[in-house]
Amino acid sequence: MGTQQSTMDYLLDQLRGAGPVTCRKMFGEYCLYYDGAPVGLVCDNQLYLKPTEEGRKLLGEAREGAPFPGARPHLLIDADSWEDAQALSLLVRTTALSLPVRAPKTKKQAEKVKPAVKPGASVADLPNLGPKSAALLEQIGIRTVAQLRKRGAVAAYATVRKHSKSASLNLLWALEGALSGISWQVVAREHRTSLLLALEQFESGNGDR
Repeated sequence: MGTQQSTMDYLLDQLRGAGPVTCRKMFGEYCLYYDGAPVGLVCDNQLYLKPTEEGRKLLGEAREGAPFPGARPHLLIDADSWEDAQALSLLVRTTALSLPVRAPKTKKQAEKVKPAVKPGASVADLPNLGPKSAALLEQIGIRTVAQLRKRGAVAAYATVRKHSKSASLNLLWALEGALSGISWQVVAREHRTSLLLALEQFESGNGDR
């Protein structure tokens, strides 16, 4: 059903004492940030925080839930637990400070994930993509790996969706996986949120008409 704006207004008001907490809307749901780093999601008016041992200790009896099908379990903080603003702020701040900081990929690491397919090859030769996906890409003028790489997964998917409303998000996962050299299942599980945010930002900037 999606998260209501009034729910987010209340949550952010309760988290005023937590520090630099912000949110960003994506497809009716929200990603919650602390100092610019994602700490959780708000889906169907419920707060899902990234699981940490420190967060579990603060909660005592921690409940888990998945913010969307296929997602990893998060700590489920239902709306009844939002009333104690001080405890909620402490939980969100502690979660943010307990999350590991990911080091940026080195050039050598980045090279390892590039697919071993020549730029001039057909997109159908890429992992994750088959004849049906290649046909959808051909409709928007993308036939080679070089053309897809130049356009990027998000822009290519957004353009395909304008021409074919039947294109599902699985195509977005597949395109990103094909360009990064990882399976679409891993993309859907670990990079879903960032891709959906990028898609929304792209469509907002270019006009989803």
